[in-house]
Amino acid sequence: MIWPTLIVDDFFEDPKKIIKFANSLEFRKAPDNTWPGLRSAPTHEIDNNFFLFTTKKILSVLYPMNVDHLKWRASQSFQRSNKKYGEGGWVHSDTDAELTTIIYLSDHANSGTALYHNPNFMLSPLHTKEKDKFYKNLKNKKKMERKRAEANSKYKKVLDMSSNFNRLVMFDAHHWHQATGFGKTKEDRLTLITFFRHITGDDIKYPIPTMRRIT
Repeated sequence: MIWPTLIVDDFFEDPKKIIKFANSLEFRKAPDNTWPGLRSAPTHEIDNNFFLFTTKKILSVLYPMNVDHLKWRASQSFQRSNKKYGEGGWVHSDTDAELTTIIYLSDHANSGTALYHNPNFMLSPLHTKEKDKFYKNLKNKKKMERKRAEANSKYKKVLDMSSNFNRLVMFDAHHWHQATGFGKTKEDRLTLITFFRHITGDDIKYPIPTMRRIT
């Protein structure tokens, strides 16, 4: 892993303004049924100023001294989910990204994110077809939960990050992780998810490899 795991509380100065913006958007389900809930269109397509503001603010946590000189490629969307999508998510990694960040914008207890170790050398999670089928029609929930429990049992939890309102969590996108819940009520769990796929800049260094060189 080359990116550290970080947690920042009270991330947005005015989170209600962000929620109001999210509530004005249209949400759609995954076209390939690979993730739970509904997502907005990418924010750079809706309001590029919002996208640039939020992604720069996120990267300033990692690079406070030279964020003004960074360049990056990222995709960002709001996501809604609730209890009908199950008791929690499937352990997975975001292998098409470098850095994953999540901002919790609703006050749902036990609906955070957990990080996992892969002791069984799994190249991919089990039963993904079962997951995709459930997310498509939300049927046979009990069967899906059994398959999810079996798939997740192959991994060992190493960190549980709770879903405090207006909290940012960031971690290496290749780190195995899971949504620990989608809430216990019909109210949607709202998050702002960003996948950074490329970060460059003058004399940029990766935090974890740089730390490991000091021996």
